Amino acid sequence: MYLEFFGLHRNPFRITPEDDFIYMSQQHSRAYVYMSSAIWSSEGFVVISGEIGSGKTTLLKKTIRNMDGDLKLLNVAYTNLESKDLFSLILRKAGLKAEDDSKVGMLFQITEYLEKMAAEGTPVVLTIDEAQNLTRENLEDVRMLAGMESMGGPSMRVILLGQPELKKAVTSIPQLAQRVKLFFHLEGLTPKETAEYIDYRLLVSGHGGNKLFDKDTVQEIHDLSHGIPRLINKLCDGMMMCAYAEDRPFIDPHDLKNIRKDLLGEDDEPKAKLPESAQHNRNARPAPVSAQSGEGFGDLSKTLQRIASALESIDGRLAKMSPEGKSSQKDSVSSTDNIKPLTPFWKK
Repeated sequence: MYLEFFGLHRNPFRITPEDDFIYMSQQHSRAYVYMSSAIWSSEGFVVISGEIGSGKTTLLKKTIRNMDGDLKLLNVAYTNLESKDLFSLILRKAGLKAEDDSKVGMLFQITEYLEKMAAEGTPVVLTIDEAQNLTRENLEDVRMLAGMESMGGPSMRVILLGQPELKKAVTSIPQLAQRVKLFFHLEGLTPKETAEYIDYRLLVSGHGGNKLFDKDTVQEIHDLSHGIPRLINKLCDGMMMCAYAEDRPFIDPHDLKNIRKDLLGEDDEPKAKLPESAQHNRNARPAPVSAQSGEGFGDLSKTLQRIASALESIDGRLAKMSPEGKSSQKDSVSSTDNIKPLTPFWKK
C-alpha cells in the first residue's frame, strides 16, 4: 500500500518468514553455524529454541536454501501428530509409500531406507520445526531414529526447532538429552541490533540512506517488542501505514501510542482501585463527562479529526487510482460545486 509512497520495491516489514530478509545478529549467526554443523557432522543433533517470532523458521529456511552437496533432507513442519503419524510423515518426506500401516512396519521401512542411504554415502537430515508440539512418544521416536548406527556412525542427523518449552521437553528425557550435541536459545535483539535490523530491512526493500525511524522511536519500538523481530515488523509496518495515510514522508513516534493496542492485542490498562468509601456505594451514578475532565474529551475530538482526515486522504488516492476516477475527475469537480460539505459529528 505504501511502497510507491516511500520509494520501496518490496514490503520491508512482512511478518511471514523470508530468509533473504534475515538480519544475522551475533546470536542468529551462531544458531546458523550450529545448524549447519549438525548437517555435516556424523553426530549432528542440535536443539534451537526461542520465543515466538524470534526468527527460528527464517533461520531454518536460510539453512535449507544454502545446503550444498549430496544429502537427503526430511523437513517436517506440521507437528500436531499422534503416535504413528511421525513415521508416516517421515516416509512421505523420503518419497516412500508405507508398505505396512502399523508403527512397527513403518519403523522397519525407515530403518531399511537409512541403511540404504548410509551405504550410498548420502547423509539424511531430519529437521522438525515447531517441535514443542511433539508428544513425549514422538520425542522418544526421534531419539530412537537418531540412535540408529551405520558403518560411519549415526544414520540420521537431527535439527529440532521450537519455543522455549522444547528444551524442557527434551531434557525431561535423559536418553534423548544426552544425544543432543548443542542446545541454543534465541533471545530478543538488543536496542542497537533493533536499529540495525530496521535499517537492514529498509535497505533490502530499496529505501535510500535517509533514516525513517529516529533513535528515540527505535528505542520505544524495542521496549514494546522486547527485540522480537516479528513484533518489530508489526510496529514498523503500522507506523509506515499511519504516515502514508496522513500523506507525510516521516514517521511520527506518537503513532505508537495509537496503534500498539491494535497491533499487539494489549488489554486496557487496569483501572485504579476504588477507595473503601466508594466501594460501599456501588449503585452511585457516575458523574457526567463534562464534570469529570475536559482533557479526555478534547483529545478524543482531535483524534477523530485526525482519523477523518486520514480516511479522506486514502479515499482520495483510491479514487484517483481507479480508471473511473481518472476519467471522471473533471466532471466530478463541476458537479459538486453546489454541494455543501457535511459537518463532522464531533464539530456539531
